[in-house]
Amino acid sequence: MNYLELSNEMVKKESKKLYKLINNDKYNYDLVIFVARGSLPIAMELSKLKKVPLLEIKATRKGNKIKKILSPFIKLIPKKLKILLRNKEVSSNVHEKNIERNVTYNENIWKKHIKCQSILIVDDSVDTGYSIKACKEEIEKFFPNSNIKIAAFNYFEKSSKNIKVDWFIYKDTMLNGPWSNDSKYHKEFVDNYNNWYKTYMEEK
Repeated sequence: MNYLELSNEMVKKESKKLYKLINNDKYNYDLVIFVARGSLPIAMELSKLKKVPLLEIKATRKGNKIKKILSPFIKLIPKKLKILLRNKEVSSNVHEKNIERNVTYNENIWKKHIKCQSILIVDDSVDTGYSIKACKEEIEKFFPNSNIKIAAFNYFEKSSKNIKVDWFIYKDTMLNGPWSNDSKYHKEFVDNYNNWYKTYMEEK
């Protein structure tokens, strides 16, 4: 598996590449919905470039408490070991045993954009496809007559049996972006997300 570290500037640059791919296919989306919270910086760029609204959707894996508890210790693990563990996680079938997702979104805010017809779902990386598939199904219910497409920086080949990613930059690549707990840009990412979320909730 390839490994790539992304700075804030690289995220902006790669987001523009993703936008170009989407634009070349003449997909004129009028709404962006990002899978919280990692893909916010990507989605923000795609939203700004097209000058369209940006909404959030959350998908949490049931029984994921252990990962949350261990997340502060990830920073202490050497990079080579971390890559090795991630490789094993992706190549194993551990996530095949827990495919249920709890999907949530702010219905009051979403209602303001109910007339949108072309919706772009954005994620940083599609690993198994279960999360983004669950998100897409909820979006289809809320916007029943819309044309929905998916864009991500990266997708893993094994996810293609569950969902189609329409546009991507990387394949089978482990990304360490600002959204990653061990990224040196992580604090800035969290601050940016919190500021965005505060403004987002004021839409109510």
